[in-house]
Amino acid sequence: MRYSKGYYKYQLKGNVAVQTRLRPSQPAIIQGFIFLGTDGKLFIYNSYAWNGATCAPDFKCNMLAVLVHDALFQLIQEGLLPDYHFKECNEELRDIMIIGGTPKPIAELFYFGVSAFGKHFYKKITPVFEV
Repeated sequence: MRYSKGYYKYQLKGNVAVQTRLRPSQPAIIQGFIFLGTDGKLFIYNSYAWNGATCAPDFKCNMLAVLVHDALFQLIQEGLLPDYHFKECNEELRDIMIIGGTPKPIAELFYFGVSAFGKHFYKKITPVFEV
């Protein structure tokens, strides 16, 4: 995964594809940035911007996990993925961190943090309609 620093803390340089445990009833799409298929395959596209871990340090071993978590939560915030996927999104963060080399106790600490406090940072974005 390649990224750079800029207006947002990070901007993706290239595409990322990850298989997730989520199985939405219909695809969740933010055109040109995020696609989550009904089979759980998540695509995050070149130039997607995110701010890294909230209230925690960013390390090489957690960057992919934080990117995936932020993209999934953006789908929830935009109303494109139901709120009941919160737990699964948090589990993805933990599991991708472990696969990426983060020691399990640290990944569990991140999981506890997002599970216990994540909703305090969550804000549902009011949908914008076009006529």
